[in-house]
Amino acid sequence: ATVAGEIERSARSDARGVHWSSRHKTLHGADEVNDVEATALSLKALARITPQSALMPNVARWLVTSRKNGYYWQSTKETAFAIYGLTDYLKVSGELSPDYALEVYLNGEQVLARQVTATEAAGAQSFVVLRKGGELGNTTQLRIVKRGRGALYVSSTLIHHTNEEQVAEQGSPQLKISREYLRLRIVGTADGTPGWKLEPLSGELVSGDTIVARLRVEGAPASYLMIEDPIPAGCEQVESVSGIDLNYGEREWSDWYSAREFRDERTAFFVNYFDGSATYAYAMRVQSPGQFRVAPARVEQMYQPSVSANTAGAALTVLDSRR
Repeated sequence: ATVAGEIERSARSDARGVHWSSRHKTLHGADEVNDVEATALSLKALARITPQSALMPNVARWLVTSRKNGYYWQSTKETAFAIYGLTDYLKVSGELSPDYALEVYLNGEQVLARQVTATEAAGAQSFVVLRKGGELGNTTQLRIVKRGRGALYVSSTLIHHTNEEQVAEQGSPQLKISREYLRLRIVGTADGTPGWKLEPLSGELVSGDTIVARLRVEGAPASYLMIEDPIPAGCEQVESVSGIDLNYGEREWSDWYSAREFRDERTAFFVNYFDGSATYAYAMRVQSPGQFRVAPARVEQMYQPSVSANTAGAALTVLDSRR
């Protein structure tokens, strides 16, 4: 009871609810905020020691509204802690036995009407509303109406897609990315072994050529970055050319990355720790002739996806080597 009393006295209230603050220094000297973990453990303690605590509903609401993109917290660890704390709260709150009517309106139009009972409360409910072209207005208003007994937690995510071919580069001082294509030529070295040379991508590009995509990422030091670069149609990634291994550490070919994946339509790099400036490169063999549009490359902090950047779109013309 003494511990529970101290936990309640140290709580902080704001517009989102009730939480506890916790910070510590990382190995790199940066301040790391652990408010979600501290709040989850405090909620768990209150649920077990003083389940009648009046703070708990607002603590649960603060945790739920701390989610990123609607369905997870800032990291896998933080998500696990949040669920760890909320589980004990749900055991004593009775929130898994609701009975209320839910209505959702988008710009005055009803897009959802549902009765929520214990059956629906066993899992999160999600729905998608699509609006195209002239159906979109300058503003979007979402109104949610609940009638009846029980707690309702709601999060919303707005996703915008464009068919425009010219996509502008976007970034911030915290994170930005640029992309360039280069020509890869195999050259001989003094000792007779094959080497390589990068040149500007000028002149004609024909099927059978090898090109390099070079991605430069700059910004504030961070942990866990993901870089995704769509490949031009008609190209295929290669790990080696003429026996030369094109991985990080190979003659300053690419900065260190934690993992790299060659997928059908894009290349992905994963970086555990980003020091503020890095360059990543990979090779592609041009196979099919044609005129191609290339979607922008993008980078994001994996556990803070709102911190992201993208390059501009690109165009690539490949000629038939048999012409």
